[in-house]
Amino acid sequence: MQVRFAFLCDYANQSGGGKINALGIGFDNLFVPDLSMPTKQFSLVIHFEGNRSEAGRKKIEIHLIDAEEKRVIPPAKGEIHLKAPEFALKTGTALVINYNNVKFPAYGNYHFSVVLDGHEIVSLPLSITQPPLKQ
Repeated sequence: MQVRFAFLCDYANQSGGGKINALGIGFDNLFVPDLSMPTKQFSLVIHFEGNRSEAGRKKIEIHLIDAEEKRVIPPAKGEIHLKAPEFALKTGTALVINYNNVKFPAYGNYHFSVVLDGHEIVSLPLSITQPPLKQ
């Protein structure tokens, strides 16, 4: 099992056919003017891919962790289901998680840790910084 792609974006959803629709793709820095206020909405998109033999249900946990390895919010937990392909050799599925009103405790470096069946499969960095000063 591997991650074919993973990214943060301003907004994402998944269409009925499984296609991902995303806006503002690929940032790793959020400007937060006031830490006492929650962030604007953002989305985490992950596409998993595996061989036919890896089809089935997998437990997934997604943790948002600070530089000291402390959780910022409770982890998202659930299952993904990789269907056995009828004709292809590979199987895959996508996951979109929309985050709203996240409050970060401090400016600095964070990361999303994606754990599949007890093993971290990807770590996605995110920096929280103050907006640049206007000239």
